[in-house]
Amino acid sequence: MSDANIPVNEGQNGGSVTSFYPESIPPEPGHPTTANFEVVNTGDERGKGLRARVAFRRGERVARLSGVVVNRSSLDTIQISATLHMHDRWFCRLLLHSCEPNVVIDTAAMEAWAARDIQAGDHLSIDYAATEDVLGRQFACHCGSTRCRGWMTGRREGPNEEGRAWLAKNVVGHSSGRSEKR
Repeated sequence: MSDANIPVNEGQNGGSVTSFYPESIPPEPGHPTTANFEVVNTGDERGKGLRARVAFRRGERVARLSGVVVNRSSLDTIQISATLHMHDRWFCRLLLHSCEPNVVIDTAAMEAWAARDIQAGDHLSIDYAATEDVLGRQFACHCGSTRCRGWMTGRREGPNEEGRAWLAKNVVGHSSGRSEKR
């Protein structure tokens, strides 16, 4: 998305604040803006992600979410019901995965909340298995958490063939329900 397509609003101190959402999404208080977040390249296999520009306390609302409701999942969607997904390539798509995330998504209220204290400069992450029954693409997790599950799936699916092979090679005890990375 080019900067020309990003709405600009007046900031609290007279500076401009750019919304993450395009003009086709009606603006709402609490939508993510460049005052609170920035898109960064993580420099690793995760690619682009979001970094907080301000701190958020545990339990604080991080952002109000918006998008387009669709009936199929993709890498740009968050599952909001058994059959509906919200397409949000502007903000939610950039939330990184972590098995121990600092953000949780309330799909009923369409809000992101701080699961723990978030400092300015921290990458924002969610647990993809918390919002998705089936992932659009399973992958090896590199979140770095001591609680890392190793291979990411949706909450209602097991590892695919690639995942089973990866787990057999990289995780001790994966078939017993107890996992520990090698």
